[in-house]
Amino acid sequence: ELEGYLDEKDNPIENVKAALAPLVSQLSDFQDYAETVTGRMELNLEEVDVHALLDGVMTIADQLIEQKDGSVVLEEEIEEDLPTIEADATRLSQALLNLIHNAFKFTDKGFITVRVALERENILFEVRDTGIGISAEDQELVFEDKEDPRLGFGLGLKIVEHIIDLHDGETWFESEAGVGSSFFFTIPV
Repeated sequence: ELEGYLDEKDNPIENVKAALAPLVSQLSDFQDYAETVTGRMELNLEEVDVHALLDGVMTIADQLIEQKDGSVVLEEEIEEDLPTIEADATRLSQALLNLIHNAFKFTDKGFITVRVALERENILFEVRDTGIGISAEDQELVFEDKEDPRLGFGLGLKIVEHIIDLHDGETWFESEAGVGSSFFFTIPV
């Protein structure tokens, strides 16, 4: 019965559940992953105010960072005049939160920076951290579609890549072991 209630339209709990799902529910990851590999994930496209979307994402990220007791600082580098984009706000929030959650997982001290900028015909999203980084030999495994207990990325990055693909965007990363990582994706304007 509770499930039925949570699935009702315009229920405020639904919004919270959708935003927190990538952080707290591995079951959600597996369901999303099933949709990813079967090509069944569909976007609910609408005009999205990027700043409003970022407000929601950063509120959740702030709560996450508080768990580090001041050893990690969350920084924002967000351009002021970003155009609206045609996107699925829930899925885009999920993708960004997945990247922030990964940065959080691998950064014990230093900074996690969320940068959003207009670059040519795209909005560029970057999540940069001063965490443990990824060794050169492990980098080709990052977007693999399997759980890697050694790397700890799980299925989240494959789902991020799929969500961005559905938006006709691109996903990539740069990393250096012991220095940190930057994960990027673009969404066309």
